[in-house]
Parts: sequence; C-alpha cells; structure tokens
Amino acid sequence: MTSLRGKTVLITRAKQQAKEMSTEVRKQGGIPLEIPLLHITAVSNESFQQVRDELDTYNWIIFTSKNGVNFFLDGIKQSLPHTIKIAAVGVKTKKELEKRGYTVHFVPTAFVAEAFAEEFVSYIGSGTRVLLPKGNLARDVIPEALRGHGAIVRELVVYETAVHVQKREQLIDALQSRGIDVITFASPSTVQSFIALLEDENWREWIKECTIACIGPITEREARKHFQNLLIPKEYTIESMLQCISEYYYKNV
Repeated sequence: MTSLRGKTVLITRAKQQAKEMSTEVRKQGGIPLEIPLLHITAVSNESFQQVRDELDTYNWIIFTSKNGVNFFLDGIKQSLPHTIKIAAVGVKTKKELEKRGYTVHFVPTAFVAEAFAEEFVSYIGSGTRVLLPKGNLARDVIPEALRGHGAIVRELVVYETAVHVQKREQLIDALQSRGIDVITFASPSTVQSFIALLEDENWREWIKECTIACIGPITEREARKHFQNLLIPKEYTIESMLQCISEYYYKNV
C-alpha cells in the first residue's frame, strides 16, 4: 500500500532520529520534510567517571530511548560488565543495544514507561541496584515505581533536549506555503516545541487541511490539548504510525 504517494510528511523529530523516519516515509511513497523542532546535545557530565568506577555494582541498567543508549555508552567510553542485566523500553532501543553487541534481558509488551514499570517490578526486589541513563525531560514514572518496590535507583542525565529555535522561520514558511499534507509527532516535547515556535502566529489556519498523527499515549495526551482530529496507531512505532496514515488516505481518497 503506497497511499502516501505524493504526500509531503513533516518530520518534527530531532536530527538524530529524523533520517530513519524519512527512509520509512519514502518506502511508502511519501515525500519527507525534516524540520527538527528539538535540539539534542550530550551533557558534559562529571558523574560519568563515578559511574564508570561503580558499573559492576549495578544489577540492572534501563535504557528508555536510542538517545539514552548512544549518549550513555559514548559517554562512559567502555563496555558494560557482563554481570549487569539490560532492559529497554522499546524495540528500537533494543535493536540499538544489539547493534552495539549487547543482549537485552527485558522489553515490556507496550513501549511506554507505565507498562515498563508495571511489568518490570517483578524482576527486582529490595536493594536491587538500578542505573537509569536518561534525558533532562524524562518523566519520573519508572524510577518512582522501582523505588516503591525497594530498588536503589541511580538516575543519570546524559543528554538534554531543547526547543530548536533556529527552525522557527523554516517551520513558518513550510506551513504558510500550505505544502504540507501530514504533520507527525513522536514525543510530547515535539508537540510542545511546535506550539512554542508558532506562538503569536496564525498557525491553525495554515494547518486546516493537514492530517495530524502521533504515537504513544503520552504524546497523544499532549497533542489533544492543541489538535482536534488525530491519527493514533495501535502500536507505538514509527512504522505503525506511517501505516496508519497510509491506511487513512487509502480509505478517504
């Protein structure tokens, strides 16, 4: 099914993640337009040295995103000890770890923090030591749930996400031109950045003919504050979101 053929799809993800999504858009016949609304940078973290010295004291390390994997592993500049078990919140995060040569011991059935917390607590007990590399905007769902079951959780911010203010004019020009068919959001922060960059602009008029799509319940909750009609895939993956959009056009064109 190539119902995205000829459709211009706005990709709002950070630069590090946009290329992969562009490839998927092209596979389905669409035209990707990358305007990364988020700017992600590594944290200059003095805690890396301490973490390096105590890595072998942790029972588990939890990665919630590909960014977490890459910024943490690049930051510590050494391999994880074989004694530490690895958990990943999503299948893409799992694949990134496997690409780096690691075995992932736990992935939840749904790729959101709430599902992870609910399912993972049976793997820990009082005193279980857990390392949690994360971004500065990460929610507290996982560490709070684990601490509630007696785990000792060390949180380590390894990357920072901010609004990519330099993309404001490009975003305005793209929307004003009415050349975008689909706007996609893959995180709550992309929604928040979209709204922030378009403050005081007549953006609602510009997107009247656009299809809005997002993945994941947390992103959906944020998006519903600003958009009435949303396409939401059943699975929380980029591929499922694009398939959902493609099916929508197939049925409605």
